[in-house]
Amino acid sequence: MAAHAPEPGECLVFVYGTLKGGHGNHHWLAGAPFLGEAVLPDVVLHDLGPFPMAVPGEGQVRGEVYAVDAAGLARLDRLEGYPRLYDRRPLPLGDGRHAWVYLGRPHQVRHVSAIADGCWQGPAPGAAVRRSRMNLAVVMALGGAALLAATLPPAALALDTLATCNAWRASHGSARLLVGNSLGAANYLTKKQRLQESPPEAPIALYSDSDLQRVCGR
Repeated sequence: MAAHAPEPGECLVFVYGTLKGGHGNHHWLAGAPFLGEAVLPDVVLHDLGPFPMAVPGEGQVRGEVYAVDAAGLARLDRLEGYPRLYDRRPLPLGDGRHAWVYLGRPHQVRHVSAIADGCWQGPAPGAAVRRSRMNLAVVMALGGAALLAATLPPAALALDTLATCNAWRASHGSARLLVGNSLGAANYLTKKQRLQESPPEAPIALYSDSDLQRVCGR
């Protein structure tokens, strides 16, 4: 495939997960010109269930290329939680083009499997169940399934940012502290004190309310 260049004021972005055509977050690229499929070398794609995460390694990822302007790239940064959840790097594609790519960090995928062919096809059946199992420690910290059901609707058992923010807003006392600590850790917020811990028998707030409110969009 011939290489394409972005229009003035645009840059290329390589997407490999929910931003691809036909997937749940593709609407975030509404109006962005599609510049074809591409292969990204020297990365490995891991299946986190509801979405994939690519990290540097010996492999390759198959995805799509779009041209976005500065405002479009800023929207994608918010969606991808850059720079706390994902890093964004300019990388060479297999066809010689360079594009921005959102990459994870090796410790974020150490418990999940790699996708052998480097192409994510969408959430597998049972992805929400697997994701909720990944957050079993948070469920137990909140006092088990009964307390979780009291703060989250059944459809939100998978611990995503929106559900966690809703639980944090709705909870009080030690439950609020525990949810806030989980939210802060998931979004790589800076602790009030770098080495501070929160003992389960007497939890303390590890992250500032202002930082948690920023993550939750208010």
